[in-house]
Amino acid sequence: MAQSLRDRINAPDESNDAREIWLMIRSWLTLIRVFLVIAIIIVAEIFENHSMYNLSLSVWAIVIGFPLFLLISMVIIQGDKRFAPDLEEKRRKKIETSGITTKK
Repeated sequence: MAQSLRDRINAPDESNDAREIWLMIRSWLTLIRVFLVIAIIIVAEIFENHSMYNLSLSVWAIVIGFPLFLLISMVIIQGDKRFAPDLEEKRRKKIETSGITTKK
């Protein structure tokens, strides 16, 4: 049988819950990304004279930190596509207005 309007309004909305959880995870990932950039800069400056496997630790900070930054960024973009399509739409509009073209 069909649900009444009141039952549908009072029913929990799983998509809203998933969105709220994603927004919390997204904010933590964004903070981790900021701390990662700061850590890369600090490690690159402080440990420039130390070496491991014939490369200075400043090079290792970039070799490990940059791909990690890209990975976290890709996770944020994919999560926006799945759990928060409105944020993805805002991102696409910002890209279009900045003059960057994307091929579909």
